[in-house]
Amino acid sequence: MSATPIDTKIPQVTATVTSPSVDSPDGSKRAELRMTMLKKLRPYPLSHEWEFWHEKDDPDADLVKWDDRLTKTADINTVQSFWQVFNNTPFVGLPIKYSMHLFKKDVKPLWEDPFNVNGGAWTFRVPKDKGLDFWREILMMAIGEILQEVVHVKKGIVRFNSYLIQVWTKDATNEASRQAVLQRIKESLPAELSAPTEGERAFYKKHTDHKGYTAKPTAA
Repeated sequence: MSATPIDTKIPQVTATVTSPSVDSPDGSKRAELRMTMLKKLRPYPLSHEWEFWHEKDDPDADLVKWDDRLTKTADINTVQSFWQVFNNTPFVGLPIKYSMHLFKKDVKPLWEDPFNVNGGAWTFRVPKDKGLDFWREILMMAIGEILQEVVHVKKGIVRFNSYLIQVWTKDATNEASRQAVLQRIKESLPAELSAPTEGERAFYKKHTDHKGYTAKPTAA
């Protein structure tokens, strides 16, 4: 089947616009409006650079080569780039036992990463209907520097009709810091997401307590 050519010639149109002088009242207002628009369009940088990672489930994966399951999906360094990734990633469709991670740049989502070896994580059990909203709020706390001690955040596997969302910290031995992170999360979450209570839907675990942990903790 062939298509019949269509004449797509468009008559040439010439338009001339004369801008008022910047020194005139109208010109001054236009210049001010233009600067305001440019400021709004300018990317707003984050305090730190971040990376999104995808982790696939592989029962046969070698524990020594766990990072074979990981794929970096995006670099984040501005507010705009964060929302571009967040709004175009199907987090809700995450398969069972797959994970998404947000890490500070150059830190891998591995217990054995040099930045994580002495750390641990808060894990929150979140009902599926609130999972995406909870995940979004935690991400914003992280990139907004509300959680100063946070290494990265992870949207973990789907289990028992709930999402397991984790917040990793660098120093698992610092009890005051651990509790401060939990308290800040509880204070910062919107009321409709019902801030989690430790022991009920939130618990902390050191990376070294996991069966698959292979690295040796470093001296503090």
